[in-house]
Amino acid sequence: MNNQEVKNINTNTVKQNQPVVPDTNSPSVLSTNKPTLAEPIGNQVEEGFNLIPSLTKEEKIHVKKKNTLNIGSLLSIITLSAIALGIVGFNILSKTQLNFKKSTLAKIEKEANSKIDKIESNNLILTRIDLYENVKKNAFSHKEIIEFLNEIAGKVSGITYRNIVISEDLTFELSGNGPDFEQISRLWYLFGINENIETINLSSVNKSENGATFSFEGKLIFENFKNQ
Repeated sequence: MNNQEVKNINTNTVKQNQPVVPDTNSPSVLSTNKPTLAEPIGNQVEEGFNLIPSLTKEEKIHVKKKNTLNIGSLLSIITLSAIALGIVGFNILSKTQLNFKKSTLAKIEKEANSKIDKIESNNLILTRIDLYENVKKNAFSHKEIIEFLNEIAGKVSGITYRNIVISEDLTFELSGNGPDFEQISRLWYLFGINENIETINLSSVNKSENGATFSFEGKLIFENFKNQ
């Protein structure tokens, strides 16, 4: 074997030991380098399509206004809620105060009614006292008046009374019998000079079978006969 053949054999051996570099231009190599679904594509550039168009200036202003309106509506709702809560709280407080005032007023009315009852009772008692005082003030003793008239008649011989009428103002009328006109005149005189009689008049005098009849009208002095 010559040197040229040995060299060729060594060359083939070296070629067999070296790794095979695939030819990228070969169709078979292209088919073997095709990526699978499970393998990422290293050199592929990821590109996408924006399906939502960008907002115009007017649309951006509209969205801004809408957001502002939403915030304003939210603030309005919060404000209205706060006002509603304030009104409810005020109503509860007012109702509580009203109930307290009603309770206080009921107590005052009860005390006032009690005092009114006492005042009415006291007024009734005072009215009765005044009435009693007036009756007592204007009262006189009929017994004393009758005794007084009989006392005067006893000073004249043969004088008897048939009828005696005494009014509340102490005016009186009396009628009776006497032995004669002289004794009746004497009786009239005694009435006229007595300090208990204010006025006295001889209303009538007549002659009778047994003597004479008479009737007097007069008024007694109240202070001398009132009840003490």
